[in-house]
Amino acid sequence: MRFRNSLAIGLTVLALGGCTSTIPGTASPVPGQGPVITKAEPCALLTQDHANALGVTYPGEERAAKPDQKTPAVCRFRKLEDVRKASNLEVSLSKDLSLNEYMNGAQSGEKFGIGGFTWTRYATILGPDYCSLSTELTPDSFVEIASESPDHTEGNACDLAKAAAPAVASKLPGGQQDPQITAPPGQKPAEPGGPLVTTDPCAMLKPEQTAQLRLGPTGEPMKSSSDPNQTGCEWADTDGDKGEKAFDLWFYTSKAIDEAPSLITQGEPQDFDSGDRKWKLYTESGSKLCAAGLSITATSTVAIIAGNLDDPAKACDVIKAAVPLLNANLPPSS
Repeated sequence: MRFRNSLAIGLTVLALGGCTSTIPGTASPVPGQGPVITKAEPCALLTQDHANALGVTYPGEERAAKPDQKTPAVCRFRKLEDVRKASNLEVSLSKDLSLNEYMNGAQSGEKFGIGGFTWTRYATILGPDYCSLSTELTPDSFVEIASESPDHTEGNACDLAKAAAPAVASKLPGGQQDPQITAPPGQKPAEPGGPLVTTDPCAMLKPEQTAQLRLGPTGEPMKSSSDPNQTGCEWADTDGDKGEKAFDLWFYTSKAIDEAPSLITQGEPQDFDSGDRKWKLYTESGSKLCAAGLSITATSTVAIIAGNLDDPAKACDVIKAAVPLLNANLPPSS
């Protein structure tokens, strides 16, 4: 089997709880009759509505067939930006290359009946983390849908490809129309949710508490310039240009703790339990900054950024002192 070396795509687990969309089909089904492929246009096998439902960008990026290498035309639909656990998707369509020729003796495996077609998974030189699902249209044409696990988990390699198969099938003669499309969890941005949506970050520390932390009594509201679902509050330090830095509290209403940008950049987390709350503490040796994170729900997170500009050994002191105070004011985790 000849494969595209440039493929670098990922996948998240398809499970209950995904968002399902019913997308009207546009093919003209002719039961039992394969299509006559006069021009290979793999990018036409997903509509914008399909792409939106799957959590990939539209339009796709097409690469022409390479007859000398026996590879079909392929279209890459890239994952959405700022969705760390999402995957790219590739759809291939051959015009004058048989499936057997393309597979070149690759071992066939599990079969899936989706959208009126039988899709076969073939073993690949890219290993079990990669998934190739193909269906033959005529003796000289076929469709392949490809995806790969972002966390290198063999069991979820086909999830995005299987999620895309009903959409692709609906664009082929004989395919089932009005497909229900379920994007794998993590493939699309989470919708804002949880109690942080209606919680004021600046109300999380009271003036008598900020006095204990040697911070200004009133916080200044903050909003992210890149994420409308990220809001926060900053309390000024009271020791001048040196020593403690300002204390920043961020609410992420649509991101898991391992997706929050202000935490990801602060190094590997350590468990930091306070009362019945399970925080993560992010600090690196010699760094003047320290961060802490708390999951409120699976897709909403509290993040703190603070530090000490004079003494890195004290970078986390104000955070450790603030966490017990915040615990009493933050909404409960679920």
